[in-house]
Amino acid sequence: MSDAPLRSGVVAYAGYGTDPVDALPDWSDALAGVVDLSAREHQVFLMLGAGHSNRSIATRLRVTERTVKAHVAQVLSKLRVESRLQAGLVAHAYRVMNESPIHSPRRSG
Repeated sequence: MSDAPLRSGVVAYAGYGTDPVDALPDWSDALAGVVDLSAREHQVFLMLGAGHSNRSIATRLRVTERTVKAHVAQVLSKLRVESRLQAGLVAHAYRVMNESPIHSPRRSG
């Protein structure tokens, strides 16, 4: 079975070019902003990438949710993204790009 109908539907929905890949955002500018994050903002950034809520981040970092909201706002600003979802996607991309199978801890089993 051909995926042509699905592919054309995705393209029509996305409203971009002829290839669904054209609809994918380029996170290179946001990834460049990671170096501007403070140590605490970096922790929050990585937790966003892992899908944590503000409440979960606050509990893990032992700070208030209000403090987490401030950190999230700074992360969004420094990465120049519009939402915590976008920040989470950038965090996921950052983690994937910076993980090295050579340096990953081995699991004993």
